[in-house]
Amino acid sequence: KVAVDMVSLACDKKATEIILGSSDSDLQPAVTEVRERRVTCVYLGFEALPNKGLSYTTNRTILIRNSEVLEYKKAQNSLL
Repeated sequence: KVAVDMVSLACDKKATEIILGSSDSDLQPAVTEVRERRVTCVYLGFEALPNKGLSYTTNRTILIRNSEVLEYKKAQNSLL
C-alpha cells in the first residue's frame, strides 16, 4: 500500500516530496518511479539498522540515533 500511495501521489502530482519512514527494500522500485517523476524522496531510518539500498536510491537519508529516541521518550515522560 505504501508503494502504491507513493507512486499515485507522484503520478497525480499531489506531492513534491515524500518522506519514507520504512526500511523495507521492497520499496526501492517505487522510490525509483517516484524520482523519475521528479518527486524528491527522503529515507527516514534508524542509525542502528540503516537500509543501504534505500539510502542509495533516495535523494536524501536522515538517520535517527537511539540516543535521540531515548531523549525524546525522557522528555515525554517528564511532561506527564
